Amino acid sequence: MNKTYHPNKALWLLLAMTFLLSGCALQLVSDYDEKSLESMERVAQKVNRFYLGLSYQSKEKRLFKASHSAYLNIEADLEALKNRQMIRPMNELTLKQVEITLKLWREDRLRHKTADSLSDFLIKRRKDQYQRLFLAMIKGEEAKQKVTADGKKI
Repeated sequence: MNKTYHPNKALWLLLAMTFLLSGCALQLVSDYDEKSLESMERVAQKVNRFYLGLSYQSKEKRLFKASHSAYLNIEADLEALKNRQMIRPMNELTLKQVEITLKLWREDRLRHKTADSLSDFLIKRRKDQYQRLFLAMIKGEEAKQKVTADGKKI
C-alpha cells in the first residue's frame, strides 16, 4: 500500500488544533484582588508612618514600650494579609513576600525590644527595606489587574 500525503489534511488539522488551543488559557498567577491591594497599601502606609514617627523622636524616647502597640497593630495587619493570600489560588509569590515581611517585622520587633532603642541608621534602613518589600507586592498585584483571564491586556 502506498500512503499519500495530503497537505490540505495537515493544514486543516493544524487549524483545528490552533482553534481548540486558543480557547484554553494557561493561568500561572492568581487573579487580581482589589482588597489585597488596598490592604498592602494600608499596611505599607502604617509601617512608613511608624518609622517616620520614630525618626522624629529623640533617641532617648525611642523606647520599645512606647512602640509596643504599633508593633502589635502592624503585626496583626500583616497576619490578616497573610491569611488572605493563603486562600487565594496560585498565589505563592505574594504569599512568600508577605511571609518574608512578617518574619522581618517580628525580628525587628525583637531587636527593638532587646536594645530598647533604635538608631537613626536602623530606622532609615528598616524604612527603606519595608518600602521595597511593599512596593514589590503592590506592583505584583497591580500587574495582575492588567491581564485578563485570556491573557490579553485590558
